[in-house]
Amino acid sequence: MRTYDGRMRHLVGIVGLLLCLAANAADRLPALSADLKETSVSGLSSGGYMAVQFHLAHSAIVRGAGVFAGGLWGCAKGSADRATGECSHGSPAAKPFVATAKELARMGSIDPMENLARTHVWLFSGYNDGVVRQSATNALADFYRALLPAGHVFYRNDLKAGHALVTLDRGGRCELTGGDFIADCDYDAVGALLQFIHGRLAPPGSPSSAALRSFDQTEFALGSARSSALADEGYVYIPKACEAAGGCRIHVALHGCRQNAESVGDAFYAQAGYNRWAETNRIVVLYPQARATWGMPLNPYGCWDWWGYTGSAGYLAKAAPQIAAIRAMVDRIASGSTRPGALPAASAGAALVDASADAMALAWSPVVGAARYEVSTGDRRVAVIAPETAAAVDGLAPASRQTITWRALDAVGKPLGESRFEGATAAAAPACDPWLANNYEHVRAGRAYVLWGLVYAAGSNQSMGWWNIFTTTQLHRIPGGFAVGPCS
Repeated sequence: MRTYDGRMRHLVGIVGLLLCLAANAADRLPALSADLKETSVSGLSSGGYMAVQFHLAHSAIVRGAGVFAGGLWGCAKGSADRATGECSHGSPAAKPFVATAKELARMGSIDPMENLARTHVWLFSGYNDGVVRQSATNALADFYRALLPAGHVFYRNDLKAGHALVTLDRGGRCELTGGDFIADCDYDAVGALLQFIHGRLAPPGSPSSAALRSFDQTEFALGSARSSALADEGYVYIPKACEAAGGCRIHVALHGCRQNAESVGDAFYAQAGYNRWAETNRIVVLYPQARATWGMPLNPYGCWDWWGYTGSAGYLAKAAPQIAAIRAMVDRIASGSTRPGALPAASAGAALVDASADAMALAWSPVVGAARYEVSTGDRRVAVIAPETAAAVDGLAPASRQTITWRALDAVGKPLGESRFEGATAAAAPACDPWLANNYEHVRAGRAYVLWGLVYAAGSNQSMGWWNIFTTTQLHRIPGGFAVGPCS
């Protein structure tokens, strides 16, 4: 009898555990009848590389991409060593990869290149980024400028940020790398990128904790979630207005390495600044999650696959496991039969939404009857075709005052609206050569030397700690060598 009772208690315990797990399991990602053609994507570091891959793979639906600290599409060529070497620290040439992208499009592995003409790209690189150095992001800018029309690429590279997603008022010190990889740089980067992609938006609001929820990612994986290095759960921000009516925009936000929820909790999906803009502009923000894995696939830091760890062949294509999974999530959000609701009205006319050391970006609300828009300053003019609602004018002098003119024109060139703005470009970034690496790598590269087991910066002789692969140090170049810490 005691044996029977013991078995019964054991069985009841198992059932209770299963019921508990079922109760705590994430819900299915809901079908919200969102507007598939109003999809955009952004990401940091590995998430930035993946944002570019998703943009090119599905350019038929993606209106644009925002990239923090990302580099050249396809650069890794299936090699982790190349990814962390030339593609992150070097100056790879963009031209061969432009040709590769066109060939993959011709084969049907990614969407046709012609779609890119209607998309906009916003890029960011901090001059203290020693992980994905500015030379790598410069190559990405060259790549996109070879494929997109003039005025469709804006590149901000004048801030002192380290390797991080930069925000208006959240995160750590702007110039440092590490922690949650979110940095307070007094700059609303998310607002700038969303408006450069989608046009002028309503001002941001206060996000609702009730709008943020987890969902089951396993149903979107090809095979097991682990084999695709996808976490079991992802996150999504759904404004109440997007539950009540369809037609919302979709933005896919991709974390960087060591920045998934497993590593930093809600820092990325709750604190990076997306949700405040989503709340007032009917944007559903999708936060897919990569998984840290050992063995096969080998992905110990929870990075997105931009060098082929899920299978080197085809990791750039629409059929790649992670790209296909993210597309399936987007398709779910866009499915359903809810009647579309109107997008909130932004202020009429145009607004200056960003300025770098050599460029200024405007975004505007659509003008009824407009066939094209012109943005100009001095002898520089950029024309875009309606319904596009943003443009950048580049080639400007650093720290210079500019008068920007925006005009909406009908099919025969008759003005339908005009605005003028007084603004200034940012000061040029100081010369900076940052390196963030472990002390072993610094010594191997000649940036430091070893004495009695301790490491010192070459030239400045500043102490860097023990000679090992576990101590990470930021260095920057100075006359005659290197110094510890970020550039000023």
